[in-house]
Amino acid sequence: MKEENNTGNITKNISMYVSDNNINLSELARKSGITYSILYSSLGHKNRTRELRATELVRICSVLNVNPMDFAD
Repeated sequence: MKEENNTGNITKNISMYVSDNNINLSELARKSGITYSILYSSLGHKNRTRELRATELVRICSVLNVNPMDFAD
Protein backbone atom coordinates (compact mmCIF):
# COMPACT_ATOMS: atom_id res chain seq x y z
CA MET A 1 0.00 0.00 0.00
CA LYS A 2 2.90 2.36 0.66
CA GLU A 3 3.96 2.07 -3.01
CA GLU A 4 0.47 3.17 -4.12
CA ASN A 5 0.68 6.29 -1.97
CA ASN A 6 4.17 7.06 -3.25
CA THR A 7 3.01 6.70 -6.86
CA GLY A 8 0.10 8.99 -6.11
CA ASN A 9 2.42 11.56 -4.59
CA ILE A 10 4.72 11.41 -7.61
CA THR A 11 1.77 11.90 -9.97
CA LYS A 12 0.52 14.80 -7.83
CA ASN A 13 3.98 16.37 -7.72
CA ILE A 14 4.56 16.14 -11.46
CA SER A 15 1.04 17.46 -12.05
CA MET A 16 1.87 20.51 -9.94
CA TYR A 17 5.16 20.93 -11.82
CA VAL A 18 3.37 20.82 -15.19
CA SER A 19 0.77 23.33 -13.96
CA ASP A 20 3.26 25.68 -12.28
CA ASN A 21 5.43 25.76 -15.41
CA ASN A 22 2.49 26.23 -17.80
CA ILE A 23 3.45 23.12 -19.75
CA ASN A 24 1.00 22.43 -22.56
CA LEU A 25 -0.37 18.88 -22.29
CA SER A 26 -0.93 18.61 -26.05
CA GLU A 27 2.71 19.44 -26.71
CA LEU A 28 3.86 17.11 -23.94
CA ALA A 29 1.72 14.35 -25.43
CA ARG A 30 3.23 14.87 -28.86
CA LYS A 31 6.82 14.91 -27.60
CA SER A 32 6.43 12.01 -25.16
CA GLY A 33 4.30 9.74 -27.32
CA ILE A 34 1.75 9.46 -24.50
CA THR A 35 -1.80 10.20 -25.57
CA TYR A 36 -3.37 13.47 -24.47
CA SER A 37 -6.24 11.63 -22.79
CA ILE A 38 -3.83 9.68 -20.58
CA LEU A 39 -1.90 12.82 -19.66
CA TYR A 40 -5.12 14.68 -18.92
CA SER A 41 -6.45 11.86 -16.73
CA SER A 42 -3.17 11.72 -14.81
CA LEU A 43 -1.99 15.33 -14.75
CA GLY A 44 -4.47 17.80 -16.14
CA HIS A 45 -7.67 17.10 -14.29
CA LYS A 46 -8.03 18.51 -10.78
CA ASN A 47 -9.64 15.27 -9.58
CA ARG A 48 -7.10 12.96 -11.18
CA THR A 49 -8.59 9.60 -12.03
CA ARG A 50 -5.38 7.83 -13.03
CA GLU A 51 -1.87 7.49 -11.65
CA LEU A 52 1.11 7.68 -13.98
CA ARG A 53 2.79 4.41 -14.89
CA ALA A 54 6.54 4.21 -14.31
CA THR A 55 7.30 4.15 -18.03
CA GLU A 56 5.12 7.22 -18.56
CA LEU A 57 6.90 9.06 -15.76
CA VAL A 58 10.28 8.30 -17.31
CA ARG A 59 9.13 9.46 -20.76
CA ILE A 60 7.66 12.68 -19.38
CA CYS A 61 10.78 13.44 -17.36
CA SER A 62 12.95 12.77 -20.40
CA VAL A 63 10.95 15.30 -22.45
CA LEU A 64 11.05 17.84 -19.61
CA ASN A 65 14.74 17.14 -18.96
CA VAL A 66 14.16 16.57 -15.23
CA ASN A 67 15.09 13.73 -12.89
CA PRO A 68 12.14 11.49 -11.95
CA MET A 69 13.45 11.35 -8.39
CA ASP A 70 12.82 15.10 -8.09
CA PHE A 71 9.12 14.23 -7.80
CA ALA A 72 9.46 11.63 -5.03
CA ASP A 73 8.59 12.73 -1.50
